[in-house]
Parts: sequence; structure tokens; C-alpha cells
Amino acid sequence: MSTDAHSTRRPVRQALSAAADHVNRGRVAEAELLYRMVLDAEPGNVQAQAALAELSGAVQPAPATADRRPLHRRLARRYARPAVEALAQQPRIWKYRVLSTCPGLEGAPVALQPVLFVGPGKVVLGEHVQFGWKTSPLFYTGYCYVEVSRPHARIEVGDRVEFNNNSMLKSEGAGISVGRDGLFGAHIEIFDSNFHDLHPERRRTGVQKMGPVEIGENVFVGMGVRILKGVTIGADSVIGAGSVVSSSIPAGVIAGGNPARVIRDL
Repeated sequence: MSTDAHSTRRPVRQALSAAADHVNRGRVAEAELLYRMVLDAEPGNVQAQAALAELSGAVQPAPATADRRPLHRRLARRYARPAVEALAQQPRIWKYRVLSTCPGLEGAPVALQPVLFVGPGKVVLGEHVQFGWKTSPLFYTGYCYVEVSRPHARIEVGDRVEFNNNSMLKSEGAGISVGRDGLFGAHIEIFDSNFHDLHPERRRTGVQKMGPVEIGENVFVGMGVRILKGVTIGADSVIGAGSVVSSSIPAGVIAGGNPARVIRDL
């Protein structure tokens, strides 16, 4: 097998596995999108063809609630629209893959939305790490951004973590670690640095402060949250939408606000 074929097969296997996981969770629309993306890459993929056929049969409405729309509209919704969606999104995903410059990327993301990986550091992704969500804003126009800006910078993401659209993670060296099974809303930002010295006279020439960010397993982070340097968020906690997390949050709580504070235990 050629190197190009091998590099193509790995994302296909990842997409098939993630699609099966979506089916198990009852997310039929997301599974269908992934299977159709597989068929775009490998038109003869038997596994994707069989899965789509099975999904089509599984979602047929019962006679009592039969869809009364004209046949051409039903066919367009089932087949034409997913094909158009794939044609609109897949070239963008490929473009950002080509534009990515991070040589230290380990693991294959499930990219429903384009992801740009940049910088000389290392990004380590677990199994089924997903970027993008079809039914959230800016799915077709935005992209996710992951940067490790220095050779010793490192971002690690555990298995089955899902990032919504337009997520941004940037490490300058202290490191960002995200535990498995996390859920992150759209427009979240995670940083391990101030990026500039805060003193007015040294803002362009001084040394920025950095601190590692550690996010535990099964954490739910709402839309528009910013997580700043040196923060630890304990397992199972929930961070409310729009919060700015500038100090650590314990496990098993709901926190929110600017700055984020514990609201109550779960």
C-alpha cells in the first residue's frame, strides 16, 4: 500500500469508528454526515454503504405518522441535501488540513468543521476527538484553531472529547491537558499564557507569565467560555456559558461568571 493510501485510510477508519459511536448515542444525523464523508473519500467503502442503508431503514416513519411531503422533497432532504452539505464542507476541511503546519500532530481528529493545527510543538489527540457540530452557528463558515507556538509547547486531548464550532486552544509552553469525554461549546478559548508582559514599559519586550491548564474528565464547558493560564478544572464540573475561568474550579460543581466562581455542587 502506498503512503498516500495509508494516510487516507487512517482518517477513514477514525470517521467510521466515530460514526458508529454517534449511532450508539442516537445521533443519526451526525452519523450519516460522517458516513457520507467516508464515501466522498472512498466511494466504494462497503462499511459506509451498509451503514447508510441500515440508517435509512431505521429512520423510516411509521404509517400513522407518514411524511406527507411530495416524494421529490423527501428524496431531496434524505439524499440531495447531505450530498450538498458534504460538497460545501469537505473541500474546506481538506484546505485547512493542507494549511496546517504542526509536524508534531499525533492522532487523527474527527473533523466535521475545518481544524487548523499550527506551530512547532506537539498536539496529542486521543480516539474520537471531534471538532465541529453541524447544528450550531458558523458550522459552514468558521474553523477550529489549535496552536503550539514553541517547540516545547504541548496540548493533549483525551478520548471522545467534543469541541463545538470555532474552538481555540493555544499553548506557548506550559501545556494544556483535557481529560476524556469532555464537552466544549462553540467559541471556547483555552490559553496557558498571558502572551505579553503586563507591565506597560515591558509589554512588547518583557517575559509573559505562563501556567499549565488541566481540565479533568467529563467536564462540560458552555459556549463562549475563556479558560486562562494556570487553571485546573476538576472532573465532572460544569462551566456556565460566557464565563472567564481565571482560577481553579474543584470537581463536581457548577461554576460561572467573570471571574468564574462555584455556584453549587452537582
